[in-house]
Amino acid sequence: MRENNSLVSVPTVRPTLEAVRHQFETWRKRRRCRSRIPESLWQAVVRLCEEHSICDVSQALGLNYSRLKNRVTRARDRSPAVGQGPHFRFVRLDLGSPMTPSECWVEMEASNGARMRMSFKGIPREFDPAELSRVFWRQGG
Repeated sequence: MRENNSLVSVPTVRPTLEAVRHQFETWRKRRRCRSRIPESLWQAVVRLCEEHSICDVSQALGLNYSRLKNRVTRARDRSPAVGQGPHFRFVRLDLGSPMTPSECWVEMEASNGARMRMSFKGIPREFDPAELSRVFWRQGG
């Protein structure tokens, strides 16, 4: 039988350590023996680790340090900060239809020395610049 995880609500604003501690106390009083921590609580805990150390959070909430560290690491890997991706350093450009014709130059250079330069005037209709970029990077560029 599945446990009802709706007993624990996580606010959309960044939670405080005290609020999450209270949510854990409430969940622990109502849970069935050996039930898993609801995903909503894990998400709140991971958000706490943006402001507090993993050690402090794990001690305050009575959580396993290693499991919490793994969760925080996975969450950070899923959402890297802009410009901090593992392999690429570029900015995505939306080349949707502009109001007025424009001119744009895009130059890419890979660590192996491969280069690609694209120039656009007006609206590119017969090719996809984003697909050209993907092919360049896939070719070891």
